[in-house]
Amino acid sequence: MSVQYRSFFLMSAFVSALAVGHAAVSELVWDALPPLPPAAGQSRQPGVASPFVGVHGGALLVAGGANFPDKMPWDGGAKVWWDDIWVLEKRSDGTMAWVTDRNFRLPRRLGYGVSVSTDEGVICAGGSDAERCYADVFMLSWDATARQIRSTPFPPLPEPLALMAGALVGRTFFVAGGQHVMKGAVPSSVFWSLDLSKRGRPAEFKWKVHPTWPGPARVLPVAASQQTAAGSGFFLFSGRVQQAGRRTQILTDAYAFDPEAGTWRTLGKVGGGTGTSVMAGTAAAVGDREVLLFGGDRGPLFLELEAYDLEIEALRQKISASSASERAVLEAAVEARLLAKRKIYESHPGFGTEVLAYDTWRDTWRQVGSASGSPQVTTLAVRWDGAIVIPSGEIRPGVRTPAVVRITPTGK
Repeated sequence: MSVQYRSFFLMSAFVSALAVGHAAVSELVWDALPPLPPAAGQSRQPGVASPFVGVHGGALLVAGGANFPDKMPWDGGAKVWWDDIWVLEKRSDGTMAWVTDRNFRLPRRLGYGVSVSTDEGVICAGGSDAERCYADVFMLSWDATARQIRSTPFPPLPEPLALMAGALVGRTFFVAGGQHVMKGAVPSSVFWSLDLSKRGRPAEFKWKVHPTWPGPARVLPVAASQQTAAGSGFFLFSGRVQQAGRRTQILTDAYAFDPEAGTWRTLGKVGGGTGTSVMAGTAAAVGDREVLLFGGDRGPLFLELEAYDLEIEALRQKISASSASERAVLEAAVEARLLAKRKIYESHPGFGTEVLAYDTWRDTWRQVGSASGSPQVTTLAVRWDGAIVIPSGEIRPGVRTPAVVRITPTGK
């Protein structure tokens, strides 16, 4: 086929598809599934941020994550990572119930990685604890008959990585962005893939390094896969660029990767116009050409809190070299900023309520609805029996929720 004829053919197919139209989402129906139960040995469940999430064997799997179980961070509470695995199973009568067991454990306490659902199990990649990031990759499978969680090792990532995004395009697992260390972290622009169809060929079953997107490195981006006019694509949205001692850059950009061509293209700003931050939000593909984005930190209050942190750091550096009289003034200034931060935390309204729909064919955005309740971030949205399920996560800085939300999209 000549290049000219192929171009004409693709354009004709594109125009024909537009003429036929597609079932765009017109309404979102929200309801709640049973909330996440307490971890083993605990009496309450405040919820976890950044667990691994996926669907396998007719059940929802939620694993790991982190929270502040005793006190909020502004009260001096310590963040705790977990290794528990929770299984939400459908009963024969249509109801749902959590299956828990002290033996349902990750290899270590872990959160802030990324996971995707496959027919064989939920593949979990990377993540961190309080001290370090990890390169481990493994698959969790639910054996409903044996009532067991099975864990299968997969090839590790090329480097330790956490706070990244990922999605499954066909049989290929892509991960993008994140950071390699916990202390002194800088954002990464890595873009790697693992072709699951090569699992039976050990010499070929390894992570591949791809060219990065034409934009800044980032942490806490949002990713999804969906069809395009040219085939399946990987989509990367938003995130942020942290810089030690400097103001964080909040990102509203978006990019699409064509796995067949191995190339990126720059899309319009998230949400259209000047752009909307959806960092740490969730995304799910619906229909044949839309991606829904839920939640996300819009950025202004994050930057306000960060500005206080930078001022406090500068004041504390001055205190060590100041006289007694100057020290009292500087310490009072630090306390005033700590109080201002506390007020923001305690009155924080939560994260973005608008549900945005992105058309992967037209590169256009629209608002398709609003969240029912407090939007969750630092978690994952997964497809389960025609609905989108978002378990646990964070609803305000430092505040988690055990809620498991189900959203059922309906078309026009």
